[in-house]
Formats: sequence, structure tokens, C-alpha cells
Amino acid sequence: MYSQEILEIISQLKLIVEGINNPWVVWVPLLSVLAALFLGASGGDWMKSWFRKPKLSISIKVAPPDCHKTSFYRSDVDRKVCDTYYFRFRIENAGNFFAENIEVMVTEVYKKKYDQYEKETSFLPLNLVWSHYRQMTMPKIQPKLFKHLDFGYMLKSENEHLDRFNITERPKVIFELDVAVRPNTGSHILLPGDYKIKIIFAGNNVSPIEKTYKVVVKDAWDDNEERMLQNNILIEETNA
Repeated sequence: MYSQEILEIISQLKLIVEGINNPWVVWVPLLSVLAALFLGASGGDWMKSWFRKPKLSISIKVAPPDCHKTSFYRSDVDRKVCDTYYFRFRIENAGNFFAENIEVMVTEVYKKKYDQYEKETSFLPLNLVWSHYRQMTMPKIQPKLFKHLDFGYMLKSENEHLDRFNITERPKVIFELDVAVRPNTGSHILLPGDYKIKIIFAGNNVSPIEKTYKVVVKDAWDDNEERMLQNNILIEETNA
């Protein structure tokens, strides 16, 4: 992209090294070439990329508005199906340039069994969807703004058809990862327990970010939003 300009710079420097030109004589044309390189159409974009950087800031607070009680509705009959608790990441652009085409994938799930976490080998890695938009990719997040990303939702197990996923257990509640496609294996459904979940956040102009979250789902339901979020669900980032 910069081959012509770079060749010109090399040529000027070679003349100086070989003693053909006095460095004080060639500094003007040399600077003009550098200016063309850094301030020209293509070079300007390259230089701007040094200073214009998007930066994703990812958080989740188990409290409104990121997490809250809401209702499931069936669009075909326009009626409420059941109550549910929704949990969402807040993805903020803390940089000074827009973040482009951001997508998020749950890559691994571990469940605590006998005091140690074991990988759920049946889990199918899938993308999470963006809140309200229900799409896998967010085209753009401007600096200082944020978008919500659906992580999952918690509901009474009686309101889900667990048999179709070959799940025979019948706990009071379940936590469903809000993935783009619900796999027939039901691997997106978390029964009550202690989990560690690995998630990768990536985009066109941001480096991938891998995070691990500890998720503890208690087998209990409370219609009171404050008590439910404080006592029956834990979501926090962990280093382990």
C-alpha cells in the first residue's frame, strides 16, 4: 500500500549513506515524502488507526436495568405465557472510535460436581443474541454508548417443554442461555447448580476478549424481583 513512498524514502536515505547527497540538502524532499505517507489518503487512515481505538467494556450487574423481571409473550396469540427473569451484559464502547460488527459466543460450560468443575462435553458453542434486536452481530457501537446483550433467562421449569430436550429432571427453575439457535440436545439449558462459563467477545476492529463467569443457579423461585436477584442467582466474573 505504501510501496512507492517507502521506496522513495529508502532511495533518499541511500544517497545520504553513500555520501552522494548532503543530509541537510535532502531533508525537504524526504519530509515531503513522509508527509505524503502519513497524511495522504491511505497513509492518513493508517495513521488515524493509531489514535482512533474502540475499547469494549463488559459488565453485568444482577440488578435492574441489566437484569430484571419481565414476561414471556406468545406473539401468535398476543398473550402472556409466564414470568421470567432476564440477565443481560452491558457492552460499552469506552474508546474514541466506533466498534464494528461485535459478536459474542459461549464457548465452554463447566459444572461443579464433587467439589470440582467438569466440562460439559455435550455443550454446543453458540452465539448469544443482542437484546431487543435479536441478532447475532451488532453492526456498530459508538464511543461512550452501550448496548445490552442477552445472556440468559430464568423461569419455572413447568413453563418449558423439557421432554423435547430429553431432560428427565424436574427442578423448580431452569436457566436458559439466550443463544441464537436452541439446540435439540438442550445443552443451552442449565439446571440448578454451580457453573463456570467461558465467553468470547469479538469484532472487526477490536481484539477478542475472553472472560469466564461463575453462575450459580439455586432451585428456588420468588415473585419478588429484589429477593429473587439477591438470593437465588449469582453471576460474577472470575479469573479461574
